Amino acid sequence: MKTARPSVLILYGSLAFMLITFLFTLFVHLNVLFLTQQLIISIPIISGIFAYLVFYLLLKGFIQHRLSLIYRSIQINAPENSVFNKSIDSLMEDAEKNVAEWKENSTIEISKLREQAAFRKEFLGNLAHELKTPVFSIQGYLLTLLDGGLEDPNVNRSFLERASKSTDRITGILEDLDQITRMETENLRLEIRSFDILELLKDSFESFELIAKEKNYHLLFEKSYSAKYVNADRNKLGQVFTNLISNAISYGIENGHLTVSILEIDDRYLLEIKDDGPGIEPHHLPRLFERFYRVEKSRNRNEGGSGLGLAIAKHIVESHGQSIQVKSQVGIGTTFVLTLEKSKNTGPVSSRGIPLK
Repeated sequence: MKTARPSVLILYGSLAFMLITFLFTLFVHLNVLFLTQQLIISIPIISGIFAYLVFYLLLKGFIQHRLSLIYRSIQINAPENSVFNKSIDSLMEDAEKNVAEWKENSTIEISKLREQAAFRKEFLGNLAHELKTPVFSIQGYLLTLLDGGLEDPNVNRSFLERASKSTDRITGILEDLDQITRMETENLRLEIRSFDILELLKDSFESFELIAKEKNYHLLFEKSYSAKYVNADRNKLGQVFTNLISNAISYGIENGHLTVSILEIDDRYLLEIKDDGPGIEPHHLPRLFERFYRVEKSRNRNEGGSGLGLAIAKHIVESHGQSIQVKSQVGIGTTFVLTLEKSKNTGPVSSRGIPLK
C-alpha cells in the first residue's frame, strides 16, 4: 500500500481541525454568544488555513533538519537544491531516491568487497599450497642428508640435485608472481616491432621437441602458411606460446596433438591453438586465467608450471590491445583463441622501425 504524500496528510489534518473549529464555533453561537453566519463560516476556514501553513512549515523544517543528519550518517552529500523553495513532497521523494541509490551502491560495494576478500583468501591459500610442496621436499632431502645420507655417495648427490630442482621451482613461482604483480601495478613495457609469427611458433615448437618426443606428442600447423608478419613484442609473445604449449603437453594425452591455425580478419590475425586433451568443464572456463587457479584441485602440484602462466599470458596479450579466449569440450580438447595486429611491413623491422632485410 502506497503511503500518502506529506502535504496530503497535513491537508487531512487541517480539514479535521477545520471541522472541529466549525463545531466549536457553532456550539459558542448556540449556547454562549450570538455570531453572524459570516463569522461561523470564516472562523473555521481561517483556522484551517492557518493550521495547514503552521504544520506545513514546522514539518518541512523538521524534515530538512532530520534529512541533513541522515545524509551525514550515511556519508552522502545532501542535494544542493534541498532548500525552502522546494515542496515537502519533493524533499521526501528526493530523500527516498537518494537513500535507495545509496542502498544499491552499498550492496554492490559490499558484494565486491566480499568477492575480493574471498579472492585474497583463496589466493593466499593457493600460494601457500604452491610453495609448500617444494619446501617440504627440500626439507626432507636436507634432513636425510643430515641424518647420514651426506656420507653416502649414492645418495648425497642425487638428493642435492632434487633439492636444487625444488629450489628452482620456488624461484620460478616467485619470479612469475613478481612479474604478474608488476604487470598489474605498472604499464607493461613492450618492444613492438614487425616479425614473422610463423617463425616464432616454429621456434617455440623446437624448444619443446625433446619433451614432446618423450610423450610422443605432436606439434604442428593446420596447413602450410606463408610468412605472417605482426606488430608485437616478440619475446613477450614467445612467453605466451611457451605457456600454452607447455600446458598442452603436460596435461595432454599420450600420442596427442597440438594444432595451430591462423586466420586473417581485416587488420588482425586470429590464432587458434587447439589440443585434443581431456578438455575442461564449462564451469572452470571463466576462472581459467586467474592466478594459481587449477581445474583439478587434487592435481599433483609438481605437474605443470607455477600456476601463473595463463594469468601472465592474458596480461601480455591484453597489453597489446588484443584478446585471448578459451573454449573447451570435455573429452574432445581445448582451444585458445588470440588476436594479433597485422603488420603493414612485409618483413621484420628493428625496434626503431628499420627494415632488417
